[in-house]
Amino acid sequence: TMRPVVMGHRHMISAGHYLASEAGFRILEAGGNAVDAGIAAGIALSVVQSDLVSFAGVAPIMIRMARTKKVITIDGLGVWPKATEPERYFNEFRAIPAGLLRTVVPAAPDAWITALARFGTLSFGQVAESAIRLAREGFAMHPLMAENIETFADGYRRWPANAAIYLPQGRPPKVGERFVQRDLARTLQYMADQEKRAARRGRKAALKAARDAFYRGDIAKAFADYHRKNGGTLTMEDMAAYRVEIGAPEKLRFHGADVYTCGPWCQGP
Repeated sequence: TMRPVVMGHRHMISAGHYLASEAGFRILEAGGNAVDAGIAAGIALSVVQSDLVSFAGVAPIMIRMARTKKVITIDGLGVWPKATEPERYFNEFRAIPAGLLRTVVPAAPDAWITALARFGTLSFGQVAESAIRLAREGFAMHPLMAENIETFADGYRRWPANAAIYLPQGRPPKVGERFVQRDLARTLQYMADQEKRAARRGRKAALKAARDAFYRGDIAKAFADYHRKNGGTLTMEDMAAYRVEIGAPEKLRFHGADVYTCGPWCQGP
């Protein structure tokens, strides 16, 4: 393939896009641990593969602690808004409809911050720095994302807010064009700024401030206002009440190896 073999002797990271790997690598080089780096890469993926990975989406996480060998999972899977009517989906739609009515409470930010608070060492602002830059300044559109946006262009056009982001010139971006997501950059930066303001109260309080900015502050209000104006059901109460769950993974012995996966609530099995 003519690809160079990459070797290292300090640390390593692999992610679904090279810019996400670079984001994680920067954290490792700066002295962060593997959890810090994984979170940095995950948040970066929500920028450079935002057609597939949403910062306001889901983020199942599985972590194996090197010293204790213990494996834990963080579900990172949103729940339905309280006002959801299951009977309506069965009787009126006969399927989960497109649009806001298929929206669950955003889980990924809580999953990332929970992992960072329990197992990481750095701040949200530090691990989100690369993602903020990539969203604000843009990155070169890559073939997979360009193909996905073109394939689903009609879907993006159904909602002006989506079209403004993914069809910035009234068409799908071409490979190599700079792709910018300024609103996403502002969202991440706002969380980092709120964390920084609370830093004098300690790391735990600062991380909580970053989380509250999303689930209880202006970002939560923006979600709720948009849903109210456009027929959705998500409320600020839904956002404020949400918490990820930490638990044990499923485990199976297979040909001498222990295989771990998140539970049946995800795609792991």
